[in-house]
Amino acid sequence: MPFWVWLMTGIAVLAAGLALFAAIHIKQGQVERAEQELATQQQLRETLEQAALTTSNASETSAEQLRQAAAWSQARRLPASPILEHLVSLLPDRGFFQAMSYTSDETMNLTIQFDTSRQGAYYLAQLKESDWIESASILQMDTSVDETEEDAKKILELTDGLPRYLVQYEIIFNEQAVLQKLEEAKK
Repeated sequence: MPFWVWLMTGIAVLAAGLALFAAIHIKQGQVERAEQELATQQQLRETLEQAALTTSNASETSAEQLRQAAAWSQARRLPASPILEHLVSLLPDRGFFQAMSYTSDETMNLTIQFDTSRQGAYYLAQLKESDWIESASILQMDTSVDETEEDAKKILELTDGLPRYLVQYEIIFNEQAVLQKLEEAKK
């Protein structure tokens, strides 16, 4: 056989080998990309499942906290509405509630605004005389004008205005007396 036939056959075999090598290499790349995509999808699925579990646990926790808060408010023996009505009835004419919070079932912190410090002291005396209240004390008293606020002081002087006093009280209720008064009021 002539040399050129051998040469053509060799080139054809070499080209077929190169084509086969290239096809195998391309397929390996596709397989590797598919495996990477599969691994990414599995990680994504695991992450989503974990997030769903966390969200489920968080909503269960929130729901449980809400149930506990509802149970606490239902088990609460001292109703807030009559207590607030009683506290308001003790206020002087220009006394205003600013904030209120329960620190325990029988203890309340109450912040009230007055025109004078004397009204704050009078209200404390009223609280101490009440049958509903076991003890009351002033935790803090502030004015609406700070000692360093010269401009505010000048405005108050020019307008014959008075600073407002914010008084924070701690009130401990006599639970038995409150419940007894509420029962008597129902009759």
